[in-house]
Amino acid sequence: MAAIEPEATFTNKAIPSKELPDYRLESLERVSKRLLSKILAGLGVFLIVMIIVAAILYTRDLFAVRYIIFGLLGVLFLMGLISTYHYFAQKNYGFVVREKDILFQKGVLVMRTTIIPFNRVQHVSTTQSLFDKYFKLKNVKIFTAGGQGSDIKIPGLTPEKALHIKEWIAHKIVEEEVDE
Repeated sequence: MAAIEPEATFTNKAIPSKELPDYRLESLERVSKRLLSKILAGLGVFLIVMIIVAAILYTRDLFAVRYIIFGLLGVLFLMGLISTYHYFAQKNYGFVVREKDILFQKGVLVMRTTIIPFNRVQHVSTTQSLFDKYFKLKNVKIFTAGGQGSDIKIPGLTPEKALHIKEWIAHKIVEEEVDE
């Protein structure tokens, strides 16, 4: 029979909360201010479409004028809420790329901070919609092994910055795989 080696002693010492590092000490990089312009332009296009639909409904006598006016006022109110939300949300979008992970923060009433270590990243990509092209913006999407809840999308980056972040993270992923 083969001799059984003694198991290594498992330790898991507590770290006092005073000694924990503070991730908030990092200065977060903000997204481009053009992101808000892009969102407002999208809402403007939506409003134009709603006005066209209202005009068609009015000319075909499908709805009474008062319903169309109430509908348009409701759309304007909703657009005002969405615009206000995005105005404050964009001010809170921030990220920082560190040597072992990336930190992303967003939120208005509730702040959400996501920290993804590079050894959990499976894929990184950039995306650019039609509006993004017009406003010269790109998004970086980082996919992890943890599923959709742990993936992040950093919107409103300049194309140069988005490409630089994507390439840097892709390089770190390869580096992590080689080290293992």
